[in-house]
Amino acid sequence: MATAIMTVPIERTTDGVLRVEGTRVPIDTIIFAFHQGATAEEIALRYPTLKLADIYAVLSYYLQHQAEV
Repeated sequence: MATAIMTVPIERTTDGVLRVEGTRVPIDTIIFAFHQGATAEEIALRYPTLKLADIYAVLSYYLQHQAEV
């Protein structure tokens, strides 16, 4: 059975902020919107610089690593 490897598009800035790679959007923004009930599609509409797949990847990573994030 093959193991899928998923890369998470998160980068840490020099000031320690975790952002979606290639954008200025902090992952906290995505997580906050998610907790407010926004779907990944709604978040993509609010932040057009984000790719839908990246939003799903960030949310998946967050849900699997809440204590670390």
